[in-house]
Amino acid sequence: MKIDDKLIEHLSKLSRLTFDESEKLKSDLQKIIDYFEILSEVDTESIEPMYTPIEEPCKLRETGPRVNENVEGIIENFPEKEGRLIKVPSIYG
Repeated sequence: MKIDDKLIEHLSKLSRLTFDESEKLKSDLQKIIDYFEILSEVDTESIEPMYTPIEEPCKLRETGPRVNENVEGIIENFPEKEGRLIKVPSIYG
């Protein structure tokens, strides 16, 4: 695939962007396209598709309620409070 002014103009119209350095953009895009063309030459027929690069399943931590011994210390650190509740700004205005 060859990157030309017509393609840059088309991309500009689609993206609603203007490109000040269209020559540099053409050069960069051409390098990317050339790299993908090299990758397409790699023989992948005998390779199974991967759906994730992580081979081991994710180990989750044990869930369940945890008791915190320092509840009063946490409440003391609230920036604003009303009794034992955190006071936050109204979301309705």
